[in-house]
Amino acid sequence: MKFLLNILPLAALALGWSDPLPCSGVCVNTHDPSIIQRSSDGLYFRFATGQSMPIFTGDSIQGPWEEAGEVLPPGSGDNWAPDVQELDDGTYVLYYSRSTFGTQESWIGVATSSDLETWVDQGPTGVASKEGDAYNAIDANLFQPADGSNILTFGSFWDDIFQTGVSEDGLTWDGSAPNNIQYNSTGSRAAEGPYLFANGDFYYLFFSAGKCCGYDADMPAPGEEYKIMVCRSSSPTGPFEDAEGVPCTQNGGTLVLGSHDDVYGPGGQGVLGNTEQGDVLYYHYVKKSVGFGDGQKQLGVNIIDWSSGWPVV
Repeated sequence: MKFLLNILPLAALALGWSDPLPCSGVCVNTHDPSIIQRSSDGLYFRFATGQSMPIFTGDSIQGPWEEAGEVLPPGSGDNWAPDVQELDDGTYVLYYSRSTFGTQESWIGVATSSDLETWVDQGPTGVASKEGDAYNAIDANLFQPADGSNILTFGSFWDDIFQTGVSEDGLTWDGSAPNNIQYNSTGSRAAEGPYLFANGDFYYLFFSAGKCCGYDADMPAPGEEYKIMVCRSSSPTGPFEDAEGVPCTQNGGTLVLGSHDDVYGPGGQGVLGNTEQGDVLYYHYVKKSVGFGDGQKQLGVNIIDWSSGWPVV
């Protein structure tokens, strides 16, 4: 597959990847993490995939992390891939995905909060998919450009990553046709989990590529496990291209972080700016020395160096 081919010339970069920052407290139960710092007091909140969607808090991005409740009520279903953002009016919105693994019968929901601790489920946004659609409506990420619009980036496999719009309050789809901004035509089209982040004059589209899960039962071929990729654009809606100028819709993608040392299958990433460590890339991974089970996913955090114009960790 193309992603494997693109990585081979960059294999030497693995020697330059830093290990994740030390993490204390509860650093597992962190599949597809989403992290935000509360503006009122600086407390960090971490959310993750799982039934009622667990909440963890920490005094810093490194912890110590401790359990602090759940977003959704028990029995609400299997909820995936949270994305939490603060709107201009101070309301926090958290997007989640509801689906069945490997299908397109999916929809994106949203919950709201004034303090990141107590949440109200607002239900489906209207962004949904069914068998035969070009996209799979999971893995949402909200981006708010300076013009006041709300861009929702989402997607997983099929034709990969898309963008659409949501209302000013973030609760409902605005009806605009989803636009394809990243596509891998080779192999299993394994790209998902987009995250859009602005730095300098560019907007960076981070996404995960490769096999995410079930390593303890079915180990992928070397290089085909989860990894973190990026493309960039001068516009938040693209077109995006990689460091070699290849369009992201034509198999483009530059490797940001792959397996190295004790780190295996990093992905499900996000970026948090202005932490005590500066801008950081956070993600889940498994420690090879611990185990490869989905329940053993660890929280990884790396400081981003932007000096080249591209994120280096």
